[in-house]
Amino acid sequence: MWPWALALGLVLALVVAAHAETWRGLVVAPERRCAPYVRDDYRYPQSAKHDIIAGMGGRVYAPYTGSHFPSREETDIEHMVATSEAHDSGLCAADAPSRTVFARDLDNLTLASAHVKRYEKGGKDAADWLPELNQCWFAARIVAVKRKYALTVDAREAAALEAVLADCSSTDLVLYAPSEEPAATAANDQGSPDRRAP
Repeated sequence: MWPWALALGLVLALVVAAHAETWRGLVVAPERRCAPYVRDDYRYPQSAKHDIIAGMGGRVYAPYTGSHFPSREETDIEHMVATSEAHDSGLCAADAPSRTVFARDLDNLTLASAHVKRYEKGGKDAADWLPELNQCWFAARIVAVKRKYALTVDAREAAALEAVLADCSSTDLVLYAPSEEPAATAANDQGSPDRRAP
């Protein structure tokens, strides 16, 4: 690309950004897929589970449902800002190494049951899915991660996140004790209540 074209593109991007609507430091814009989504660009090592668990005090814990698991193999690594959603919110313009950095960022990784990750949340954003528990923590993490990577937020997602954050007295992660885990949640996440951690 010619230097003058690059400079012109930068000036135009700054002009658009200056006139764009913002919410909590994020540009509000519709999602846009500016390049094909290639799942391999968003790879992460399974060893990330070890770091996630260490960050939860050694618990194999799914914050969305407050569920404890006897084994880390019973959980999936979950991107709070889904990779496909991040791609359509700005990472489509990034190079493959930048996408890999995003995919491995522990600020955006947690654990979830396979059912929640694969059949409930998937690639949805907050406008279409919110966790059962830890909504304030989840919403604050979404905003922080999107700011960190200069991602956009669409109007519906901003409204859903604002509805959560407006009522939060804290955005800290709540680590429920196994005895506090709702029986219905445990049955949904782990197959049957008798498989709950003691």
